[in-house]
Amino acid sequence: MNRRDFVILVGGVASAFTCANGLAAKVMARIGLLALALPKDLQLPDLLTPALNALGWREGETCQIEARSANGDIASLPRLAAELVALRPDILIGIGSGETKALQSATSEIPILFVMSSDPVGYGLVDSIARPGRNTTGTSITPQILWGKRLELTAELLGHQPTKVAWIGNPDEVSAKRNLAVLMQSAEKLGVKVERLEVRKPHDLDRVFVTATGCEAILVQFVTLTLTYRRQIAELAILHRLPSIYEVRDYVDAGGLISYGTDTKENFRLTARYVDRILKGDRPRDLPVIEASRFELVINIKTAKSLSLTVPPTLLARADEVIE
Repeated sequence: MNRRDFVILVGGVASAFTCANGLAAKVMARIGLLALALPKDLQLPDLLTPALNALGWREGETCQIEARSANGDIASLPRLAAELVALRPDILIGIGSGETKALQSATSEIPILFVMSSDPVGYGLVDSIARPGRNTTGTSITPQILWGKRLELTAELLGHQPTKVAWIGNPDEVSAKRNLAVLMQSAEKLGVKVERLEVRKPHDLDRVFVTATGCEAILVQFVTLTLTYRRQIAELAILHRLPSIYEVRDYVDAGGLISYGTDTKENFRLTARYVDRILKGDRPRDLPVIEASRFELVINIKTAKSLSLTVPPTLLARADEVIE
């Protein structure tokens, strides 16, 4: 082999090696994940990786997940969002509306998905359900249609139709007005009086529970404040002898009594499908918001015992999960 042929051969090998490395780098997708708060002992990637694995994505092999949790500190969301954007991931995921808004403020270019938003249009995450526009789409929850069902579950739990229940929520949240309106309509049909307990700051919680005198149960709206302080709410509900009903299981994992609402695992499965499609070239603006339709009933028996409450066997039999 002469010198010219050797140079050509070496150059060809180097070029092939460079292309192979470039392909590997391209296949290793980078995903940024942001959450306000999580149950103890749960890692953010644990929520997403099973669904991604089912679609052929393997963490450490074909994808890398960078996760950040604010641990309940709302003020830190913009900083954490900026950290994730600085890593230049291929896609960003915000668990709820607040996390997604923080990511949107940090970038208008990187695709963003939300896992659970009660009102994505109202929060300004998307232009419409069918045509999201911009760089964001995701999965919505539809809590409004379930408030009547939660009132029915309350009656079944108590063994009689309650005359008065409390509703705790933050009126400043976009979804609060719609949620409350639907609840009031359902309560009127059933002849149940609803006591509105408005909370805007953490120190409001102790006060509103004191004013819940005469209520037979408390229904808690799934918003940033109540999610962040879900453990305190669960403890206050037990202290004031109030059975507590929630929208998602995170509250029950933290000591709440019952939740009936969106199956969060299903939301992550749906999110993974959109991750797969976007990584393969689809644009968020062309992917309609998915409206989740699978719901779960979760009951915390330990909390029921703390309230000296016997959960009817028929209700236990219908539960998707019973926490002992």
